[in-house]
Amino acid sequence: MGILTSERSGVCRLGISLYPEFASQEDNFAYLRRAAEHGFDVLFLALLGAKGTYEEVVERYLPYTRLAHELGFEIFCDVNPMVLKRLGVGITVMKAFGIDLTFFKELGIDAMRLDLGMSDLEEAALAKNADGIKICINGAAVTDHVGALLSCGAPREALVGCHNYYPHRYTGVSLDYFMRGTEHWAKRGMRLQAFVSSNAPEAFGPWPVTEGLPTLEMHRDLPIEVQLKHFVMMGCVSDVLIGNCFATDDELAAMERANSDRVRFTTRLVDGLPQDMARRLGMNLSVRGDCTSGYMIRTLESRMDPAPVEPFNTVDIERGDVIIDNRLYGQYAGEVQIALAPMKNSGKTNVVGHIDDCEHVLLDYLAAGTRFAFDIVG
Repeated sequence: MGILTSERSGVCRLGISLYPEFASQEDNFAYLRRAAEHGFDVLFLALLGAKGTYEEVVERYLPYTRLAHELGFEIFCDVNPMVLKRLGVGITVMKAFGIDLTFFKELGIDAMRLDLGMSDLEEAALAKNADGIKICINGAAVTDHVGALLSCGAPREALVGCHNYYPHRYTGVSLDYFMRGTEHWAKRGMRLQAFVSSNAPEAFGPWPVTEGLPTLEMHRDLPIEVQLKHFVMMGCVSDVLIGNCFATDDELAAMERANSDRVRFTTRLVDGLPQDMARRLGMNLSVRGDCTSGYMIRTLESRMDPAPVEPFNTVDIERGDVIIDNRLYGQYAGEVQIALAPMKNSGKTNVVGHIDDCEHVLLDYLAAGTRFAFDIVG
């Protein structure tokens, strides 16, 4: 599963984004507090839109970083040459690698997300800064950019990868491209961030276009907890941040619940399901180690219940169906399964429910030993 990087519970660290130029301090502070209550502890604070002089920016943004640190957040900010030049921060010059990060230290920033176009050697030198400020670089590079920085002497603990987010529909990255960039970080077990998107109608980002802010295009219209579950089950992302704001309280709570190594599938039961079969679905289940047929996910624990299972709703089977073998299947009776592909029903298998269609993408990540549960709705 994912890389544990936080003392808080959960598989991934959870984060939010704030755009102080586009919302009031009161609303931003309230959102920070609500997120902290749900176990979020990473903050992406946008500086690209910051207006004013060096002193004015520090004065306006310092209350955010102070509150965030009080609440236990680690703070990332984005920088580019134009903003730094306007603020009089000259890290791109780095005469003899004499790096001055006073601005970021004074502001209380823990990590800089680079959009600077620097060389590998310069970025590696920047990662060795005396102030201990982490350097966040593009996590989607198909070339082994992180490997190049490590070869140049960058401390691995000072490097964080981060995928981008995409406000324009159909511009988010494909799953294949995402994995090609991610593999450079995953093979080294290094920290990597990606974004999910709130579906709140009024959610916004740093640009006029507001069609969501996911990393993966396939996530754009999915419930936010399903986006998170996908990253959790892929096991290669350390931090999952909400790109737009403000996510609703229900979305924050749903992400907190979904951030677990026990995957929870939203499931609707068929009408009239006998109580004994519904009870069997409430067991703590895990995927069998020899589950390799491609047709179904099988479970170990479900056959331990000796109660007989009578034939019920033995219709043909579709992907995402939750099924239980009945007594006509002999020693298999009582086994709870999840269908991965359509199957003809011989009358020996009961179709008892169906996993929400939007979660079918998760089924391909149910590896041997994965723990899961059914969240019954409707």
